[in-house]
Amino acid sequence: MGASNRKTAKRIAVLAFLLCFVMAALLSEAFFLTHANHRHDHIDIGSKCVVCAQTQNRENQLSQFSLAAIGVPLALIGLLAALLFLHGISAFCFSSPVYLKTRLNN
Repeated sequence: MGASNRKTAKRIAVLAFLLCFVMAALLSEAFFLTHANHRHDHIDIGSKCVVCAQTQNRENQLSQFSLAAIGVPLALIGLLAALLFLHGISAFCFSSPVYLKTRLNN
């Protein structure tokens, strides 16, 4: 009975953490969307406007994420192709007629 209660408590804690994470992501996205067209009368780039700094930070994060979103799948495809190629080479190079005959007889 005690293990079942711990499992349930762990599931509830994980779901609560997941809910907090999703809510934080949604609220930060809502903040960005509501302040994306922020306009005021400062011209210089080095101003102390918090909204402008957050918007610039978000743009940097999105540009870095877009590079990762393109690079990671391409790297995984290349790794898969290399592994398949090496597997084909190893099956061709390291097999002898005796090995193949023994394998077929079993």
